[in-house]
Amino acid sequence: MNRFDFTGVSTEGLAQSALISAAFDDFTRHGYVILDNVVPAEDIRSLHAEFFRDYKDQIRDQEAADSLEVGARRFMIPLHFSGGLGAPRIFANPYVLTLVRMILDTEAIIDAFGAILSLSGAEDQHIHHDGPILFSSEISRLLPAYALTFGLPLIEMNDLAGTTAIWPGSHRRGSHEGHGPVRPVIPLGSCMLWDYRTYHSGTSNRSDEVRPMVYATYARRWYQDPVNFRKETLPRLVFEPGFIPGLPDDLRPLFAHVRSAG
Repeated sequence: MNRFDFTGVSTEGLAQSALISAAFDDFTRHGYVILDNVVPAEDIRSLHAEFFRDYKDQIRDQEAADSLEVGARRFMIPLHFSGGLGAPRIFANPYVLTLVRMILDTEAIIDAFGAILSLSGAEDQHIHHDGPILFSSEISRLLPAYALTFGLPLIEMNDLAGTTAIWPGSHRRGSHEGHGPVRPVIPLGSCMLWDYRTYHSGTSNRSDEVRPMVYATYARRWYQDPVNFRKETLPRLVFEPGFIPGLPDDLRPLFAHVRSAG
């Protein structure tokens, strides 16, 4: 399984890190990678409490104006770029962002930011990739990644609470058929990234808990997800007017596509 442990790894000089380089190679080859210990587990527990305090009204088995049903008892909601959940250590985690900029390019943007909620009793999700394939499938499978999804669970993802099943190499094959998935355990503080073309499926939640997963869509500057935000009342990004000007210079390019960034 393609996973790399960042316990004790300095954030200095990450672009030259052999670990990041190996993670890049595996992501390119298999269409996904797991990064362990990119956020302290105790911080994730705090974010879990924050989520259920600030977003409790959006935890319901019904699609609302600002949510999207993405499977039985499974919903996508926006998260604000505020508090701990919307802090740079999450949306611009140094380990994650270094790898993202290596996979995409240094001008990679955040196209969307939110959470996927798998309620107790959620069934296996349909097998899918996150966006339509560019050009023909034959050409697309040869191209480098143009967008990817980052998923950071707020409870451990496992066989009971459910996880994200991934079909390795499906971004290159253009199909999930004939190959079985991996169903990784993702502990607190670890995350998974997958190519927008990689087939995957949220597995059933057989626990009594809601399984929230923070997600971000990172993309090349010219790409915008054309499918998941056709609903006009569902925002891709939510932040206050002073948010982008207040960012450090090295993070502001993540929002270079936003009109107010100028």
